[in-house]
Amino acid sequence: MAEPPNKTADVHLRRASVQERLGALEAEQAQLRRELAQLDGEVRLPGMYLTVEAAGTSALLPADSVQEVVRLVALDSLPGAPKHVVGSFMYRGSPAVVVDVARLLGVRREPDLDSHLVVCKGQRLVALLVDRVKDLVEAPLLVDGAPSGDSVLPWDGTGMMAGLCRTPEGIRPLLRTASVLAGSEGS
Repeated sequence: MAEPPNKTADVHLRRASVQERLGALEAEQAQLRRELAQLDGEVRLPGMYLTVEAAGTSALLPADSVQEVVRLVALDSLPGAPKHVVGSFMYRGSPAVVVDVARLLGVRREPDLDSHLVVCKGQRLVALLVDRVKDLVEAPLLVDGAPSGDSVLPWDGTGMMAGLCRTPEGIRPLLRTASVLAGSEGS
C-alpha cells in the first residue's frame, strides 16, 4: 500500500532538515579543529608543495615556484661556473642554468639517468637537478623552525632551508627557493 502524498513530503522535508543540520555541525566541527590547532601553536603553510629527493634526503619546494618538471637531458658545460652549477640546457627555446641540489648539500655524485630537472619560475631560467620528484603535499604543518624562515636553523649549514614541515611521510625540510636560485649566480 502506498503512503499518502502528504506523509511522503513530510518525510522528505524532515530528511532535508536533518541533513542541513548535520552539514552545519560538520562545518562547526572543522572550524573548532582549526581553532584548536591555532591554540596549540600549529602553523599550516598554505598551498601545495612538491616533494623532491636529492642526496639521500627529501625536501619540500613550493609548487607555485615550479614551472615544470622534466627528465634529465644532456647538459652543456659552463666553464668557470661554481661547482653546484652543473651546466645548462635549452628549455623551450631559452637557455636554463642547472643547479645540482646534491652538490649544494656537499654530495658529489653522478646523477642517475632517471633524475629530474625542476624548472623554476623567475626572471632567469634556473632548473634544480634532483634525484626524483615524489609527490605533492597540501598545506604541510610547519614545525621546529621560524615560520618566516628568516634565521638559519642549527641543522642547516647551507642556508637553503626555511624550516621543517610535518607531512604524511614524516618531517621534511622546506627549501628556501630564493637561496637556491641565488646559488646559481656563483659563490
